[in-house]
Amino acid sequence: MKIRFLLLLCFVFSIQQGNTQDLKTHKLFPPDTTIVDDFNFLKQELQGKQLVMLGELTHQYGTIFEMKARVIEYLHQELGYTTIAMESSMYDMWKMNKEGFTPEKFNETVYGVWSKTKEFQRLVSYVDENKLKVFGFDSQVDHTDNFIDDFFDYCEDNHIEIQVEEEDMAIVMQGVLDNYYFEEYDMKFSVYEKELERIIKKINTFESTDLNYHWSQFAKNILATSRDAYYNQEDIRSVNFINEQHNIRDAQMADNVLSYMNRHPKEKIVLWADNIHVINEIKSLETPLLNKFISMGNYIKKALNDKVYSLATLHANDSIFSLNEWNKTPIQENSFEYDLKNLGEPYLFISSNQEAMQTPKTHRLFSYLNFYESRLDELHDGYIFIKYAEDSSPNIKKSKKIEEFEVVLTDTSKVEKAKLKKEQNTTYLTGKIIDAETNAPVAFANLILKEQEIYRISDDEGYFKIPVNANLLNTASVNISSMGFTSQNIPLNQLNKTVKLNPSLDQLDEVIVIGYTTPLAVLKIAVKNIKFNHPITPFNYHRYTKTLMNKDDEDIIDIDLFTKEYDEGYRQLNRANRRVDQIKWNKNDLGKRLKNTSQLFGYARQNANALRYSNIVHRRKYKKFDLEFVKSKDPKDDGMYIIQFKTERNKWNYTNRGHSTTYSGFIYINRDDYAITKVIENWETSLTTEEILKYNYFGSNTPQNLDEIREIKVKEENINEYKAHSDGKYYASYVFKRDYREHILKTGEKTNYIFQSNASLFNIETDNLEVIEYDHYRQNETVLRRVKYDEVFWNSFDNDLYLKLKQG
Repeated sequence: MKIRFLLLLCFVFSIQQGNTQDLKTHKLFPPDTTIVDDFNFLKQELQGKQLVMLGELTHQYGTIFEMKARVIEYLHQELGYTTIAMESSMYDMWKMNKEGFTPEKFNETVYGVWSKTKEFQRLVSYVDENKLKVFGFDSQVDHTDNFIDDFFDYCEDNHIEIQVEEEDMAIVMQGVLDNYYFEEYDMKFSVYEKELERIIKKINTFESTDLNYHWSQFAKNILATSRDAYYNQEDIRSVNFINEQHNIRDAQMADNVLSYMNRHPKEKIVLWADNIHVINEIKSLETPLLNKFISMGNYIKKALNDKVYSLATLHANDSIFSLNEWNKTPIQENSFEYDLKNLGEPYLFISSNQEAMQTPKTHRLFSYLNFYESRLDELHDGYIFIKYAEDSSPNIKKSKKIEEFEVVLTDTSKVEKAKLKKEQNTTYLTGKIIDAETNAPVAFANLILKEQEIYRISDDEGYFKIPVNANLLNTASVNISSMGFTSQNIPLNQLNKTVKLNPSLDQLDEVIVIGYTTPLAVLKIAVKNIKFNHPITPFNYHRYTKTLMNKDDEDIIDIDLFTKEYDEGYRQLNRANRRVDQIKWNKNDLGKRLKNTSQLFGYARQNANALRYSNIVHRRKYKKFDLEFVKSKDPKDDGMYIIQFKTERNKWNYTNRGHSTTYSGFIYINRDDYAITKVIENWETSLTTEEILKYNYFGSNTPQNLDEIREIKVKEENINEYKAHSDGKYYASYVFKRDYREHILKTGEKTNYIFQSNASLFNIETDNLEVIEYDHYRQNETVLRRVKYDEVFWNSFDNDLYLKLKQG
């Protein structure tokens, strides 16, 4: 009875194409079913195939992930495929395998587009339960610092002499692997490339052990990634998936797969990747730019011929969720997707081994929007069609739905202030800010009217323009500040056309002050001693944070937040995880769009701890900065080395910013134990429309219509302070961050946006730790509405920073 039922469901049916050709298809079960017998036709289809390349149309659809997992289950159970090749870092997957496979480690190693989804966990569980082999074939690397250390350790252990400056080579590698950008500040590409080629050639003379094989491939991977970064610096902005910029990476991925198969000739492998990487060939495609793409699948097909099978997935969705909104992606009439959709079946398989597939046909396999014509039988050997593919769901361990409480606004005066401001006529105060000692203009100085919610910066020549009304002139004051100067609070009716700021630090003669040592020597010891002076093992603490967001002179967010946090240590890759314990909503114009802490502590904001990310304390890069001793005019800084730093290297490797920017600051070091007690950082830049596109810079509240923008001014400030705990370690005690964006439109109008965060970190705990797990910022610990406003708590909260900010 079961056989008859399956035959009935899996019958072959056809649709008419033109007058003579019939397209044969197989009906499939839904992705979430546990039955796999509907794939029985693959026994014939895959006869003699050692490698099945299993593709997907972009990395966003959970329906496709689950269908692919079901295919793998069938291939393992019925056809003996026992190895999974993942489009993930070859190096990181190798490291994971050396430590021993666990579902947790596998999820950490596989790219987040899969591992953070609920649907992909079906494959994770199946691999774990059935002890399948896994390896990565991508040339990219996730754990950059580990890779670089391991690379040079391997070279040293095997007596491969590095014939260039090792530190410079490592710095260049880091920029390539972290940001896919090759910076020639420290080493010319030709020199770097030649050295890597020499190292690869040397490794290939060694005995072909597993270790030597892998390091040969890893060295080729970093070389390919470096070439990719060097030769493809300008992104091709397009809705299309393929172009020749993918060629270097695809060629190396193919080499990784083929070299693995050469070492494991008896293994039957299923490869998991994007559709574009498993294309067999595109010789029938005549579209310029697109037809210059040479896929990984093309190299593999030429090497393996009939021993490889490319199986793609596609859908007929007519919209896509991108940039926080749904965008129409209509299905073109008479296209491949159109014909399949009109069959009315939700899931189908189509073999390319039939006459109907040999005729050129329009399709959407190269773009989520555009349709192109080519022979489908050339692209892939088979297709799985899903009529409607659903987006993936987050993989959240704690799936219990928590109660979310209504927002209670505690400061209604902010609403009244905004209303009054709009009703009053605006005029402008203008002037110039200069250095009181040198008369040089002070660019990017802050001008803040806190009570009036007005934030501005001076321009490149120190000039400023502040919007005011008649009432403000007699009642308000402006605070003017800039890094390295003493701030001033000036009543508006006393504000002069020229404002002189006094330097807060003096330049020093190194010999007189510090006894023949140098800033570089002091900083070298401080960086080396971070692992002794600062926490590198897990700890808990509490954090009070005041967060403000302001747009066009009106606060849109004002929140006081009290969290408990778990940090694995300042030199660990994972950032601190937090749980919201108390919240005070002073203002929230975003309504329910503001949901969780990730919107307040995003990637750059959460990485505000300088000892975790800042390049001025990077063990290789600090020596590349211009360093100078300065002396504070504040007596409390006695007993400190204070080093001013700056750099002309204005890209990622030194600034941690993907766009061109100045980067400078100060670092305070205790003279007794060389512990770092304060780091002040400052970024300043102006970006034209062309630079915004070049650097793919779309910061907070950047207008999407770039035709309207002439320039964007960006200023960022970070301050980190560290205090000694009872265990002798210096823990972060205060973190300040301010990001300012000023959009200058072609009409001359200006819009501005500011994010500001003040945080106090206290109650350090190093024993009996509470581990707070990362939950993808979707629910539970990080949801802002997980707790009610507790008036009793906030009235009795005795935190110095909270009380100071509360008093204004």
